This record gives sequence, structure tokens and C-alpha cells, in this order.
Amino acid sequence: MITITSDFECGNAKNVQHIEDNRYRLEVVGDEPVWCYYFCFDIKNDGPQTHATVEVWHDPVINDPQGFIANFPTTIWIQSSGAPHYKPLEQQQVEYHGDHIVIHILLAENQTVRVTNLWPAPYSETCEFVQHLADERNDRCELFTLGKSVQGRDILGIRAGTPGKPQVLCIAGQHPTETSGIWGMRGIADFITSLLPDAATLREELLVEVIPLVNPDGNVAGRNAFNAEGHNMWLAFRDDPDASEPEAHENKLLWRKATEQGIALWMNIHCYKGWRESSEHPYDGWHEVPRDLFQDPDQARLYQALCDTMRLETTGLSSSGTTGSTHPKSTMCYQLAKRLGIPAIFYEMNAGTAGPYRATRDSVDVFKKGMHTLLHHM
Repeated sequence: MITITSDFECGNAKNVQHIEDNRYRLEVVGDEPVWCYYFCFDIKNDGPQTHATVEVWHDPVINDPQGFIANFPTTIWIQSSGAPHYKPLEQQQVEYHGDHIVIHILLAENQTVRVTNLWPAPYSETCEFVQHLADERNDRCELFTLGKSVQGRDILGIRAGTPGKPQVLCIAGQHPTETSGIWGMRGIADFITSLLPDAATLREELLVEVIPLVNPDGNVAGRNAFNAEGHNMWLAFRDDPDASEPEAHENKLLWRKATEQGIALWMNIHCYKGWRESSEHPYDGWHEVPRDLFQDPDQARLYQALCDTMRLETTGLSSSGTTGSTHPKSTMCYQLAKRLGIPAIFYEMNAGTAGPYRATRDSVDVFKKGMHTLLHHM
């Protein structure tokens, strides 16, 4: 007997149906148009070895089949129960159609397999990781909390560096299932608290705060973009860019921290899947704000240098200057630049080719190059 479930941390699937012998259908749980693509489910085989076919359909409530299918082809990850890692499913085992995909899986006897289009970075494991860094490296860093999420979960971070030095705030997980960003930010936390010479130098010159997952509730619930209030945290000010604060609770906490502490730089990592006209495989993406937002010539020059760094020294180079690479007015990047002259590094990891290991390496590389540019122009 085969059963399909998604009632676990980061799970996403609904309306599971048994169509015919060893063939099943389910729908993703979307949030809004474009953010309607993530799935993560378990398929359990209680019998002898068998093949199973699963149709994964777009969310009919959102009714954006193009927003769903635009994220494919991309890597489909599978993990056998008890295995420490996910593995990529071979592309010939996946069919792509206009409004759904079809996945073919060989299930061993009494085997449970987790299937997802993004290698999950669960909130509970991320908290354990951050806590471990703080305990193991307490001479080089400390644990802090931004506050609690809407549903009462701690939003944990790592602080490392020298008080009084320029402060850098690094975050990921606004869109909770853009997990390559979370893995990348975990890598930055690991790096800045490490014994590597470059990390030690940066700790002498900067105060760095890293929050790998700023939307715990959305992560646990397997949402695409929303927090527990139903807000898309990237579009922080939504329909009112001139509002005094963002609409989402967790964004309010971030905004207050950024504005009250006078940060020198804001770094935010997201990710996308599949092929993009603006970021062809295997390149990443880099989003900018209009340069004329910066009133201070020195801050404008610093931001120009950061843009040069992203364009010329990272794999995000392919997105520079293309449609969709400029932040709308409702984002925190735009409003921090406009109101306070705070520059941002906003990086999009290509999750179609990035599991946690590549996401970690690339994010650390982007972080180091950005920090060196910052220090040179301070």
C-alpha cells in the first residue's frame, strides 16, 4: 500500500488522490501568483518493491499554472527515510507539462521517500545549527534573538565582530521555501565565526549579525512566500511604500533593528529555481535599487562599488541590467536606501543547481567580496 503525506515541518501538498494503480495526484499549496510552486511530500510504500507515479499540479486556488510551471525544469530532490542527505532525481524520471509535472519513483520494499523541488532547511535544524555555533565558538560570537515570530518562535541570530565598528545585518528566509538562501546564510554564520584568517580580519573591522531564517512560521508551514499573517515579506510595504513600518510582524522587527542601530550594510539572500531569461543556468541573480536614491555622494559611490562587485566578481553577473532586476518601491532594500542611504547586497541563488553545499560556498564568496568592498569605501 502506498500513502502520501505532507504533515511535517516544511511539508507542502494537498488534495492527494489515488487515480489508478500506483498513480497519484496532488496539488501544491501556493500563496499568490508567482509564489505557487513549492512541494515537499513523503511517499510511503508498505509493500514489496514497486514503481509509483505522482502528478504534481499547480494550486487551483491561486490559478497561476504559468507561475507554477515557470520554475521547471529544475532539480527534484529525494531522500530515503533515515538517509542523511538528499539526492537529485534523474531528469528522465520527471515529465514537464503545461500545468503540472509527473514524477516516476522506484520504491523499495517498506521504503519511505521524501520528494521536493527545494532541499529543505527546516527551522528546528537551523536553530540547532545556530545554537551549536554559539556554544562551540563562544569566544568569537554570541547568540541573539531578533524577537519572536507571529506564532511565538524565536528568530535566532549570530553576532560576531567588534562593537563600535560598522555594522552589517545579514538575513535570509523572507520567502521561507527559498531554502538555498537559508543554507547560504548558515554558511556565512559559519564563516564569520570560523578561525579562517579572512574571517578573523573581518571580525576586527566589522560587527556582523547573521539571521539565517527570519520567517520561522512560514518555513515550518511549508509556505512559498507568506508569514503566518499572510504577508509576502519581500514586498515589505506592499501597497503603501511611504508607510512608517512594513506590514509583516517579522519585517517590523527587522526594520526597527536596521533603522535604530544605524547599520552600514544590509545583506539579503533569496533564491529561484529553473531557467530565467535574466539569469541563465547556472548563474545566480543580483537585484539593485535606482542609484539616485542615495543623497550622500559617498553612499552612492559605495553602492556603485557594491554593484560593480556583484556584476564582475560573482556568478550573479548575468542578471545585471535585465528586466526584473530592479527592486520595486515596496521592498526594504528600496526604502532603506531612500530613507536612510543604507546600501544592500540582494543576491538570488540559483536553487536549480544549488543544494546546501554550493549555496554555502557561493554565499560565503559573495559575502567576503562584498565586505572587502565595504571596508575599502568606508
